[in-house]
Amino acid sequence: MSQDDGPKPILVEQLITEFEQSVDIIDERDEETYAQYAWEKDVDRSWEQLVDKDGVLQFVEPQSRCLTTNESQLGSTVLRDKGLIRKRGIIRNLVIIFDMSDRMHEMDFKPDRLYCAFGAVKEFVKELFHQGPITQIGLIGLRNKVSTMISQLGTNPDEQIELLGNALKEGPSGTASLQNGLEMALTILSTLPSYTTREVLIIFGSNRTLDPGNILATLYKLKENHICVNAISLAPELYILKNICTETGGMCSVAMDAAHLRTLLNDFTIPPPWHNWMEPVLTKVAFPPLKKTTTASLCACHSNLTHTAYICPQCHSKSCSIPTRCRCCGIYLVSPPDISRAFYHLIPPKTFIKDSRTGRCDTCNYETSNGSTCPDCASFFCEYCDAYIHNELHQCPHCLYTTPIKTET
Repeated sequence: MSQDDGPKPILVEQLITEFEQSVDIIDERDEETYAQYAWEKDVDRSWEQLVDKDGVLQFVEPQSRCLTTNESQLGSTVLRDKGLIRKRGIIRNLVIIFDMSDRMHEMDFKPDRLYCAFGAVKEFVKELFHQGPITQIGLIGLRNKVSTMISQLGTNPDEQIELLGNALKEGPSGTASLQNGLEMALTILSTLPSYTTREVLIIFGSNRTLDPGNILATLYKLKENHICVNAISLAPELYILKNICTETGGMCSVAMDAAHLRTLLNDFTIPPPWHNWMEPVLTKVAFPPLKKTTTASLCACHSNLTHTAYICPQCHSKSCSIPTRCRCCGIYLVSPPDISRAFYHLIPPKTFIKDSRTGRCDTCNYETSNGSTCPDCASFFCEYCDAYIHNELHQCPHCLYTTPIKTET
């Protein structure tokens, strides 16, 4: 037996190369299998990907263009928090008016305006309760020139999303009546206590409104009851809608695409500043314990038999979830993490100082020349960690690390 007939050594690099080639072939087959037709894809507005920078047109990827928008909005948020604005209405009451007219069939937003807006509102509701747990949301639908109450003010985001999804199964139809929706929102918000906010958010996709009366009379009642109206339009700007938002101290925006719609909705997750008409009141809250019993009893929120529930310390009624407001005695039922998340908006972290030097982020070790420095601990952060600290952590991690822990002697 010759030496050439023996087993040949196989290089590890050769095996890795063959494996990578096989993986590339599988990926190409998957892309061909799940590829979309041209009419199934989103509209590719290539002219919007040209950005004027120092007098030169540069091509920018859509993902980076959206990131640039988010970074600019983060900067405006930080500047808005800097200085005197510390007092905010963290106990919020928000009514969402959702357009369900036939104009929501338009397919400029994929798959159409209706379900694109529904997906964005789902994410918004979850983020809203994450940022401000002491929040109540109500839903109103506009269809066939009338307004429909989808849900009363509630504190369970999953239930609100489910009710809105069930209402959308009927499909859009008819024409929207903005006045009827605002009148229904007015009846919900006008009797609420003065230490809570009164907000209306309109998701509007029509280019007209058919109202039974003078909508300016409704505008007068909105201003009289200190109700702030905000609107996001999926269609071209409507004058009366913008006028109502401006007169009540709100904002009216037009969404350019699905990503821009989510960005606009995300701006409303931050509690609004304290208004002059609001009265500071000491609000009683309770921390209910979670108890499990062998015998089932009715809960106060759904009237369902349950073994596990949160027990109100004041009236001893059962609630399925927290944070919520007790249906029997009206006290706010919360947990300590809910209070801490709401407290972050009252004392936000200090604005980081822009630093143009090239260095590595002290948190993720990413090298950047567009970072910022904490004014307290002088730690250097990249723009991504800066956004994460101000939007999620709400406190500088290096300041916490360097703060000595006090121990009792």
